[in-house]
Amino acid sequence: MKKVVLIVTLLLLGLFYINTQTHWITNRTYKVKDVSKKEKIVLHKMKVQEHVHAFFVQIRGHINGIAKIKFYNSLGKGVLYRYKTISGDVNIRWEGDWYTDIIEIEYEPIDVKEGELSLEYSFDGV
Repeated sequence: MKKVVLIVTLLLLGLFYINTQTHWITNRTYKVKDVSKKEKIVLHKMKVQEHVHAFFVQIRGHINGIAKIKFYNSLGKGVLYRYKTISGDVNIRWEGDWYTDIIEIEYEPIDVKEGELSLEYSFDGV
C-alpha cells in the first residue's frame, strides 16, 4: 500500500511540475467579442502560478478589413510593447520573457465589418 501511495504522489508531483514549467497544459483561449468594435483585452495568469517569467500569445482568425493589435507592458502604464496591423487571414505568435501577471492587448478595427479572432495564451511560471 505504501508503494502505491508513493507512486501516486510522485505522479501528481510530476504533473504539477510539468504544468508549471510548460505552457502546453495551461493554454487558455479568448475570443474577440465583435471584430467590428474596439476592444481592450486583459489576459491573466492562472491563480496557481506565482512567479511569471515568460508568456506566449497566438492570435488567429480572419477579418475582412484592417485592424491594429497593440500589446502593452508595465501594468497599465501605457507602454507599447508590440504593434501589428492585420488584415485577411491572421496568424501571429508573440512570446518572450515576461515578469508581470497580466497582458494588456488593444484590438482596434479600422474598417472591419465581420470575421473572427481568437487568442490562445499562457504564462510560464513556477
